Amino acid sequence: MSALRVPAGTRLSLAAGEWASHLGLPGATPLEVRTVAVQGVADPPAPVGMLWVRGHLPECSGPGACARSWCVRVTVRLDVLYDAVAGGPDQAVVHTPAPGR
Repeated sequence: MSALRVPAGTRLSLAAGEWASHLGLPGATPLEVRTVAVQGVADPPAPVGMLWVRGHLPECSGPGACARSWCVRVTVRLDVLYDAVAGGPDQAVVHTPAPGR
């Protein structure tokens, strides 16, 4: 099992193909997300090589403006998440199961 640390508030600048919608549709346009939480284990599970990310869009005025503590839920490729947090301090821990488990 490996650990990925993604702090809340991390800004993800996602290119087309680096994310998928909550319905599993591949992202066809760029997307900016400020993270609230990254889920290593979720129901339904994220596709292989991706994790669920809950967050806010840049135009969102914050948690008080949303029906939940987040306004967008997408899956994001693991390599993109690792690149986003490389070397960053104060990171929350997300555990991702090893392949085949």
